[in-house]
Amino acid sequence: MPEPNVELVRELLDRFNRDDRAGIFELLSEDFVAEVPPSLSAEPDVYRGHAGAQRYLDAFDGFIEDVRFEPLEFLPEGEHVIVDMLLKGRGASSGIAVELRSAVVHTVEDGKVKRMDPHPDVEAARASLGRIG
Repeated sequence: MPEPNVELVRELLDRFNRDDRAGIFELLSEDFVAEVPPSLSAEPDVYRGHAGAQRYLDAFDGFIEDVRFEPLEFLPEGEHVIVDMLLKGRGASSGIAVELRSAVVHTVEDGKVKRMDPHPDVEAARASLGRIG
C-alpha cells in the first residue's frame, strides 16, 4: 500500500522537475522551512515560507541550468520521509555537469511539506530525526 507522505514528497519532486512552481507551492505549508547547511552549499541559508521557497528556486537562475532532483530511494519514517537523491544540472556558463548527492528529510504535517532538511547521507538524515520538529 502506498504511503501518503511518500506520494506527497514524490509529487513535490515531480513538480520541481517539471518547473511547476505554482504546483510546488500547493504542496508546501505556509510556514515551510528549509535549512541548507554549509556541508551541502557554498551559500548555506534558511528559507522560510513560500517567499523563502521562491528565493531558493530563484537562486539556481543564472548559475545552474536544467536542475533536477533525482530520487534514488524514498524512506518513510512516520511524519518524515527521507529521500536519498541526486541534485543534477549543468553550470550555466561552463556547461559542466553538476551532481550532488544528499539525503533530505521532508517533514509532512496536515498533508503538506512543512520542512526540508538536507544532510550529506541517509545515516546523518536518520540521526537528525530526533532533533527535527
